[in-house]
Formats: sequence, structure tokens, C-alpha cells
Amino acid sequence: IRDCIFFENDDFIIARKPGGLVSEEDPVGSKNLRYMLYRYVRETYPWKKRAICQLAHRLDKPVAGLIICAKKPSILKNLQQQFYHREVKKHYLAVIAGVPEVKAATLRQFIKKSQSEFRALPATELEADAREAILNYRVLAENESHSLLQVELMTGKFHQIRFQLSYMGWPIWNDEWYSGKKVNNENRIGLYSFAVAFSDPKTGEPREFISCPPLDQQPWDLFGDAI
Repeated sequence: IRDCIFFENDDFIIARKPGGLVSEEDPVGSKNLRYMLYRYVRETYPWKKRAICQLAHRLDKPVAGLIICAKKPSILKNLQQQFYHREVKKHYLAVIAGVPEVKAATLRQFIKKSQSEFRALPATELEADAREAILNYRVLAENESHSLLQVELMTGKFHQIRFQLSYMGWPIWNDEWYSGKKVNNENRIGLYSFAVAFSDPKTGEPREFISCPPLDQQPWDLFGDAI
């Protein structure tokens, strides 16, 4: 678990979740990042009896990258409020199939979550369960068949980035769930949470953390120079 810890102080941990690992507990009892961090905190600081270990947000199982874990209830509450008010900035790198003609744009769509299929679906504004999904993207590099995008997530909806890019005809590398070509059997896709910025819950000062994906690993090795 120490390899997953990108930054730590008395209030929170910035963890680097591998693709294929569940963020937190699920109904089938999968190995998950939150419990691994909880065990780490308990074993490393046994005298801190009131310490907690709760995620302020989540990443899909096949998505890798930075995630915030609060170590105190007051810190968790503050971070959750920042997420609620959309004050936390989240940026992703995505390797997609295809080359967008428009190199930078905002995507706005209404989507809904299908409980039976466990996927995001297109929706109309008038549907009761519809939610507006907004993201900004910019093409950083491209080759004949793939592109590297920087994505700024403006709303945190279920499977939002994966759905919106696929809906545009640009499925994410190895994301078979959203029309991507299956490249290998690993449960990870070409989507990486590389930057997160928020206000320090104690001081109010801006904090920003940036991490590169593993450049010796597919699909990031396609665009190592650009990253």
C-alpha cells in the first residue's frame, strides 16, 4: 500500500489508485483501496484511536490515478462540501480511439444511470432521472489511430467521461464497456486522474497534486513525450 501513497499529512492522504482496484467496499467484498489505506493508518499510527480513513470521492474500478482520503471527520466534511460546490478541480488524461477534428471543446449532455445494466445512458432534459454532464477536453497529441486528451471534469456524474467520449465516437482505450476495442484482459482502461486541486481544509490555501501515469505501460507509452 505504501507504493500507492503519493502524499500524506495529518489530515489527508493523496493516494494513487491502480487501474483494476475498487475504490471502496462493494457488495461482493472485493479488495479495495479504502480498506487498504485504513489498515495502513491503523498499523502506522496505532496511538491515533480516533483517526478515520474515508474517501472524499471515487474512481471507477478500471480508472487509475489520484484520489483523496480524509483522516479526520472534520476534514472529510470540508472536502465533501468542496466537491458538492464544485470547488475541487479534477483533470484526467485519456487515450481514445480516433482523432477529434475539433481540438478543444466543451461537451454537454444529459445522461442517466441504468441500474440494471450498470452503465450511463443518453437522456433528455425532461427525464426525471436525467443529469447534466459537462467536461472540457483538449487534444495534447495524436497519431494515426489514437489521441491523447486532457479532460477537465466539470460535473462528477456516473461514468461520465467514459460515456461522453464514447458517445462522440472516441471510446477510451480498452474500455469495452463503452464500445472500446478490447486490447487485453486487464481490468484497466486508458483513463488516468493526473491532477486534483482543492483548498486546504485547515488553512484554506490552494493545494494541487499532479502525477504522471506509468509511461512504460500501455497505452501511455504511445504518448510518453507529450505527457
